Amino acid sequence: MDTQARQEIEAAVQALDDALRGLMGFLMTLRPTLRNEILQICGHHMERAREAKERLRSLLDAPQGPDAG
Repeated sequence: MDTQARQEIEAAVQALDDALRGLMGFLMTLRPTLRNEILQICGHHMERAREAKERLRSLLDAPQGPDAG
């Protein structure tokens, strides 16, 4: 993977992580009933974002070099 692609993936991972942390921080300020309602509506999307972050992270953690893979 070239340096620019690696930097783009790192930026995407960081952006997803920041967004998820921000959403969770916001949700923790809400009443439990409202928090649960929002999680029921948005939970699937948050989980997909978390999974995407993990897939991108695995690209960064993959062995590098011409004989990798």
